[in-house]
Amino acid sequence: MDIEECYSKGFIRKTSIDKELMKSLVKMSESKIIAINSAKIDEITISAYVSMAYDALREILEAICIGKGYKVTSHQCIGELLKTITLNFEYVEFDRMRYIRNGINYYGKEIDLEQGKELLQKILALRVKIKERELKN
Repeated sequence: MDIEECYSKGFIRKTSIDKELMKSLVKMSESKIIAINSAKIDEITISAYVSMAYDALREILEAICIGKGYKVTSHQCIGELLKTITLNFEYVEFDRMRYIRNGINYYGKEIDLEQGKELLQKILALRVKIKERELKN
């Protein structure tokens, strides 16, 4: 789905900037990171924590969109929008993470421990990088 289709299907809408919603999304993202960092991650739990890390990343991305006056209701469209409104958005990396997370959440796919740990680190690093670059305050 491209950006035009996201707009035409109503997945991206202009909205007012809502600083409180942005703060709330960042806070929820932080709570997920705290949970992940204090968790016992093993071959049984890794898929759940990868999904949780992706959700923490997505909440940061949603906060950025809200801060720029957009409400986005599709994960794919978040990526499409951020490609156009931010500098150097790592779309391909984000879309790969989205694809893996969807496999976990919607198709019951499990990932092995080593692959999951590597992906978890990539998601968390991307989250920090984007948050520092786009949400400076």
